[in-house]
Amino acid sequence: MDPDRSLLGDGPYPITGPMAILARTAFLAALAMIVVAVFLPREFVPQFVRSHYLQHFAAFYVAGLLGLAASPRARITTVALRLVIFTTALEASHLLAGARVAPLIDNWVADIGGLAAAFAPLGVARFRRRFETPPDR
Repeated sequence: MDPDRSLLGDGPYPITGPMAILARTAFLAALAMIVVAVFLPREFVPQFVRSHYLQHFAAFYVAGLLGLAASPRARITTVALRLVIFTTALEASHLLAGARVAPLIDNWVADIGGLAAAFAPLGVARFRRRFETPPDR
């Protein structure tokens, strides 16, 4: 394998490479697990952390990271917007079952917080790049 095209090299990585396919598969699996967890009765959903809201945060933090890895050619704002729409639709679906709005807003805020935590380092990195000294001409 050409070292420049390896996973840890500086060259481009093929969109059909094994790690790219794994990233897309993991992203779809994460979304599927979130959907299943949303619609399962609460007693069947394993608790990974003590806080229900921290669990929402963690699920969407992981989904955000996997979404970025699965869509390397998509704009960051596009990936973020799609995930915000996804979480909004999931939380809004509880309204059809007669759920109260207040807890859904709390869940949604935790979801958005997880997404923000996943996407924030990219914004900071872009901001920092603006201060790099230009190469000598």
